[in-house]
Amino acid sequence: MQVKSVAVLAICPLFAGFLLAQQPQAQTTTTTTTTTWNGTLLDAGCRATHTETKETKSDQNGTKSTTTRTTNTDCPVATTTTAFGVLTSDGKFVRFDPAGNTRIGEMIRTSNKWNKEIGEHAPVTVRVIGKANGEMIVLESIE
Repeated sequence: MQVKSVAVLAICPLFAGFLLAQQPQAQTTTTTTTTTWNGTLLDAGCRATHTETKETKSDQNGTKSTTTRTTNTDCPVATTTTAFGVLTSDGKFVRFDPAGNTRIGEMIRTSNKWNKEIGEHAPVTVRVIGKANGEMIVLESIE
């Protein structure tokens, strides 16, 4: 019985030492800022960018001709659109996250102003407030 008591008394400080020797957990804080985007609401599922490059080389004159053409296909939103994005005035296109897409789809179905613009095939100009998450917008509000 005494051997067990001595063994327990010897092991307790050993375990206490292991517990105290653990490194404290690092805490990371991520700060995200709210951004405002102004632009045209587009159908992100239909948007495509096509780049075509042609290159001609001439050995005799040493001339080189390069032609690069980039074509963007921007589709206006429709009442059936499920994936949205904003094309800003500087030509940058930013997509919405899935929750934002759902929210905008609901707004399109209930907004008389947007329904009128969509029916007339007019661009839907919006002001978006949200947070950038990579290449997507986490929507806070849209007007």
